[in-house]
Amino acid sequence: MSDSSRGRLRSARPGTALAVCLGLAVSLGLTAGCSVDEGGKKAAPSGEKITIGFVNGNSIQFHTCLQKALKARAAAKGVDVLTANSAMDPGKELSNIDDMIVKKVDVIVVQTVNIDALQGGVARAGRAGIPIFLTGVASGVDRSKILGAVVADVEQVGRSLGAWLAKDSGGRPADVAIIGGAPGAAADLMTGAFKKSMGTKARVVFEQPAFWQRSKAQDVAENLLQAEPDVRYVLVQNEDMAFGVEAAFRAAGHTRIKILTNGGTAEGVQAVKTGRFAVTVSNTPKDVGEMAVDNVVALLRRDPSAKKIENVPETVITRENADKAPPYCG
Repeated sequence: MSDSSRGRLRSARPGTALAVCLGLAVSLGLTAGCSVDEGGKKAAPSGEKITIGFVNGNSIQFHTCLQKALKARAAAKGVDVLTANSAMDPGKELSNIDDMIVKKVDVIVVQTVNIDALQGGVARAGRAGIPIFLTGVASGVDRSKILGAVVADVEQVGRSLGAWLAKDSGGRPADVAIIGGAPGAAADLMTGAFKKSMGTKARVVFEQPAFWQRSKAQDVAENLLQAEPDVRYVLVQNEDMAFGVEAAFRAAGHTRIKILTNGGTAEGVQAVKTGRFAVTVSNTPKDVGEMAVDNVVALLRRDPSAKKIENVPETVITRENADKAPPYCG
């Protein structure tokens, strides 16, 4: 399809464009502007350039590594990438999606800030005929309205850490604290799954967000020690925060509290080896970024082997297997 034809299709009314491409694109979750003509050509022929608009959610290590991996994989595949960052602001995320629509990218990849706010972004992109692809989470989204997702299954992370706690506590009573990220999206899903998996004798006695910030997590940990000095386990939802928590515990002489966390960074794995963390879960942003590009390209080009939803590999890291932890950032 020529550039002028693609432009006419994207500028058409949603209903008109839908009539043109629905038959070939519905299985991919595409509506208007899906770059498929009536002759049954692929959504993005191999000779046609693909441009991804990547809307990142934050600038902490996970997000910077995710963007680095996504851009490197895209460059290797001859795919262009435009980037924007939402800085943990749902309103900014919607604005970034609008900006990608204006720039007429072929697909918008979103590391979302908030699932509820994302609904509006999916709707806006759909009306413009540009498919949305998600990284990180896909729960709470109508999957028929997105191109696909690469899922770092945060609910499975919560289940894995809860199961580890249940085994480590031997089913005996245990006071547990949760220091979360930011309310909404991944943090809530992880917390819910963790609570359901940690055993009937364990009880959460303290729960407070630290908004993915190490310094904030250190302050929250100090509050925790004042409020619940007998806590035995603390779930900290990423390793950067966990280092702040560990610093607070060490300064107060509470080194027997077991820290359960998520990330798989080189620093985090080393902390498991030395006993500063009890356990971490590795589901690396390197894998997320690379798989996102691979799946987006395959789905747009209607590769029959393409997967609409694919889970990122997860490894529970303890002292026993820390030497075999996968690379985090590439």
